[in-house]
Amino acid sequence: MTPDEYFDAIDDPLFSALGLLPMDGASELTEAFSGQPIVDELQGLVLDDPDTSDHHLLLGRAPLEGGVLYLAHDGQSRVVFDSLEDFLAAAREAAEQGDDVSDFHPDASPVAQDQPALSALINRLLDDGTLTDVVTALIPSLDLSDLALLERLATDEDFYLGEAVAIEIARRPSQTLAPIARRCAAHPHSQVANAGRRAVEQVEKSA
Repeated sequence: MTPDEYFDAIDDPLFSALGLLPMDGASELTEAFSGQPIVDELQGLVLDDPDTSDHHLLLGRAPLEGGVLYLAHDGQSRVVFDSLEDFLAAAREAAEQGDDVSDFHPDASPVAQDQPALSALINRLLDDGTLTDVVTALIPSLDLSDLALLERLATDEDFYLGEAVAIEIARRPSQTLAPIARRCAAHPHSQVANAGRRAVEQVEKSA
């Protein structure tokens, strides 16, 4: 589905309560978000304005191009849909049931198809040193196979990165992730350590 096809599809009274934006409105709100790191770095186009502080973004930067990210003001920002088609399907179901699109987010983010490119992007953002909010939003899209990157994230001075890694390990535990989980559990910051202990428990259960 192209953006033009998507904007044609939402021109329907069914979606009026969801705050989905027409093309002009999406462009205007995206411009207003200039300077927001996730919007800028991932080339996000703001798709909705549901009268909250949270928004869905269509991403334009590879390797997540075409995915839809949930930009959460309070909570975890992450990719929630692989495509505009999936976002539109969730929006349709939400509209029909009188719910919010966020009620139909999957529990786990879709894993990016090009993992080497995603690892390279995250490493570049870490090298920059000022874009850890963007990195935190990308961690759920990792397949957790790049152990060197996970080690780097788990030991970064920004404790939100280690916490995000531990949360994903707990969600998708495997024995190969045990050393990273233990590293998180031994972290000096309680948020990482608590998440790390939960990750260790889940890894041990998966044995």
